[in-house]
Amino acid sequence: MEDMGVVDRMVILRGLILYTFCRKACIYNPVTRQSLTLPANICAQPELRRHKTVNYFFGHDPVLDQYKIVCNVFEMWETSKFWVFVLEPGGFWKRIEDDDKPHNPSGRGLCINGVIYYLAYNNNASINLSINVVYCFDVRSEKLRVIQAPREVSPIGRRLSFIDHGGKPTLFDFTLIGETGVSELWVLEDGLVGTWSRKSLVLKPCQRHLLDDIIVGWMMLHGTGQNNQVILEFPHRCYLFCYDLIKNDLRKVNIIRESTYMQIKLMDKCDSIMHLEI
Repeated sequence: MEDMGVVDRMVILRGLILYTFCRKACIYNPVTRQSLTLPANICAQPELRRHKTVNYFFGHDPVLDQYKIVCNVFEMWETSKFWVFVLEPGGFWKRIEDDDKPHNPSGRGLCINGVIYYLAYNNNASINLSINVVYCFDVRSEKLRVIQAPREVSPIGRRLSFIDHGGKPTLFDFTLIGETGVSELWVLEDGLVGTWSRKSLVLKPCQRHLLDDIIVGWMMLHGTGQNNQVILEFPHRCYLFCYDLIKNDLRKVNIIRESTYMQIKLMDKCDSIMHLEI
């Protein structure tokens, strides 16, 4: 079945919201209440007998104060194509060069200091497995760079995602938080050579009961809020968890869902007065 895209695939950056619907990228500014649908990317449209996965990433260049949307079209270990759209009057989809290795992005990505980081699976034909790699897209130069993820987070099925931790791109691995109370922070110290540092967090014994009967595979991570707190949500549940990574403190917060299908999204601290126009 073709993945046509759903409205809750959102990326929030500097007060603007990127979301997809029917494989089209849309931008919404909650301050001005203006919504904009980008022109359709032909390569992102479905084709009979071909399974495509389409992912959109949102980046900002702080030097030129320019926003760009990156579209990755993955075709079942055959090809990966990249397109870039500059969010400005006259903008259009432009094909960019890549490393010519098909890969399947496994997260929404994170933009820090003009670079988009996202985790992906690369197929390793020699051992018939997929391994985790990190793709780094420089928003200004529109160049891609690939670095190896830590070996410890490579096995498929781990629960991890990029977060902003102290201004650095960091992989937060919470695969074993329910079973052992342990989660791992992998901080990318040097993006050019792929140097990672590791920090283990162990839940306080008095907080372990909060995760009793929790299925970690259902947890959704919503990035870093104020004071380095990550938000962990369960679909259709009337509560979420706030995990303070500095104090190593986990709190359960009750919420009210107006409907079963209501989704939680974490806004950033910025508001934008940008007028959307293409």
